[in-house]
Order: sequence, then structure tokens, then C-alpha cells
Amino acid sequence: MMHKHKNLRKTFYDFDRESFDQLAEKYKWPSFRVDQLIGWQEKHIQSVDEMTNISIKMREQLKEEMHWPPIKIVQVETSEKEPVKKYLLQLQDGNIIETVSMHYNYGHSICLTMQVGCRMGCHFCASAKLGLNRNLTAGEMLAQIAIIAYAEKSRISHAVLMGIGEGLDNYDETITFLQRLRSDDGISMSLRNVTLSTCGLAPEIKRLAHENLPVTLAISLHSSNQDTRNKLMPIAKHYTIPEIISAGDYYFKVTGRRVTYEYTLFKDVNDHPQEAENLANLLKNKNVHVNLIPANEISGSDWTRPDQKTIDKFQEVLLKNQINSTIRFSAGQDITAACGQLRRQNA
Repeated sequence: MMHKHKNLRKTFYDFDRESFDQLAEKYKWPSFRVDQLIGWQEKHIQSVDEMTNISIKMREQLKEEMHWPPIKIVQVETSEKEPVKKYLLQLQDGNIIETVSMHYNYGHSICLTMQVGCRMGCHFCASAKLGLNRNLTAGEMLAQIAIIAYAEKSRISHAVLMGIGEGLDNYDETITFLQRLRSDDGISMSLRNVTLSTCGLAPEIKRLAHENLPVTLAISLHSSNQDTRNKLMPIAKHYTIPEIISAGDYYFKVTGRRVTYEYTLFKDVNDHPQEAENLANLLKNKNVHVNLIPANEISGSDWTRPDQKTIDKFQEVLLKNQINSTIRFSAGQDITAACGQLRRQNA
């Protein structure tokens, strides 16, 4: 059964300026105390006792109002091949999620988790194996950024919402998270440096277009054939490929933001040149980009990646048809931190 947010205590990062103002009114704090609390969020603190500019009495009040620590590091796995770390993070109810830290030449990026588990059921994705336990709060998403920035003493400049779960299935909290991220208060980041991935929830994609949040939308398509997509992704039975492409077109029309289509290549499943031709026909004359992702293998799955010749041929067909595409090999495969390999550890 999925736990409700009402059973959880708020953490420090669940509070925004408005909710801090309410606390200030309750405890008769002067207004400048709220600015101090926002300042401590900007410093990504993990303990109330780090707030050295507030009184012991006020710290005790904060301990009463919030769950501390906001999130806890259980384990860190470091890749031997790339500047990538996978964090196992424990939430207040004991659930453990995975979040990935990646350092690139353009900045420090984080792959965020949005749910404890996932109910989309994609057969090739480790996140779906145990189903959905509960949604994360916006504060728990922000807490992932805070704890990794704190642990690595590094400013996180980019975020991809591609970890555990489907962000648009946790719509309200994901939107609140993005709004908080855009704010000048607390943890902030340019939303143009944020990518939101979705399995293709067409109504939510159209709804997102009107939120005035300039994120990059990445739609997981994975096949140009409806029957094949149904086998790969059970959620595909709810929204047809034309419906998803139409939603992507709508998102571009409203926002002016180019849509990315994610296409994971599986050997002898969706890697044939004819699939590439069909995909090119679907996306012809559209302002889109295709990320071709050679499959990352997960335990207990029969899905494998094609050989490099097959991958190159697939891209060649797209480029011949003037479809922009990139072959993206996911970082962190040696620590099961790559695309499709993250999972919740316990519930």
C-alpha cells in the first residue's frame, strides 16, 4: 500500500518561505529569522545544530517541528571508470532510494529520484521491479540535492529527473519541486539546466506545457511500433504512440522548448533499420532530438544491448532522414547507476 504524505513529518527542506513565515508567527520570531533559515537551506545543512546564528531555544523549536536529519546517507558507491557516485539515501520512514552524482566538464549534475519505486512497469527498468511504495515530497527531492552538495562540497548546476519513479505520476510534488528550484530562496537552479523524463503520460505532458517551467522534456519512446512498445512498457497500452507524439508537439508549440525522445536499443527487439525508418517518419519535420541509449543490463532481465554496428546503423538511418540524434552511453554502469539500473532497496 502506498503511504500518504500526511503520515510523514516535514523535513527542513519541505519548508518554503511561506511555511517558515507561519512558524515565525507561531513562535513569535522576528522576521529576519526567516531569512536566516532560508540562508541555511542555501548552505545545504543536515543538522539543526549547524545553525550557529540562532538561539538554542529556537533550535529546539525546529527539532519539534521537523524530522532531522532531512535525509541520511547509507552508502556511497564510486565508479572506477568515470567521475560518478551512486548514493543510497534513507528517508525518514526507512525506505532507501538511489541518487546519482555526475561531474562533467560543463558542471555537476545529479540524477534525482521522484518516487519510492514506480508503477509504470517497464520490463527493462530495475525501478519497476518492486512496484510503487509512495511518492516523494518536493522537500525530499530538494534534500537529495542538498545532501550531495553538502557531502561533496560542490555546487550542483544541473539536474535530471530520471532516477527512480515517474515524475509526472507524482505531478503536484514534482511541479512544486521545480517551482522551489526556480525560486531565489533556498536551493536554486536554472530550470534550463533541468531535464524531466517521462514514460509518455500524454495528459500530464500537455498540462506541464502551461506551468511556465522551462525544463527540457525527455519522452521515453523506445519503439516506433505500438505492439513492441506495449511489450516493453505496459503504460503504453494507455497512450498510443500518435497520442504521445501529439503531446510532444503540443509541448513544443506552447513552450518553444525542443523535445527529446529517449530510445533505448534492445537486441533483436527494436533495433532493426525498419524501426529507425518508422521512427524517422513519426518525427519528420519536427523540432526534436533523439537520444539513442544502448540498453544497460539489469539482474533478472533478458534484455540485452545490440552490437555497435547495429547501433551505428540505426543512427545512420535517422541522420539520413535529417533527424537529430545522439548515441548516449550511460555513465556509472560499473556501479549499477546507469539509466534503468536504479531501484529502491527496501520498504
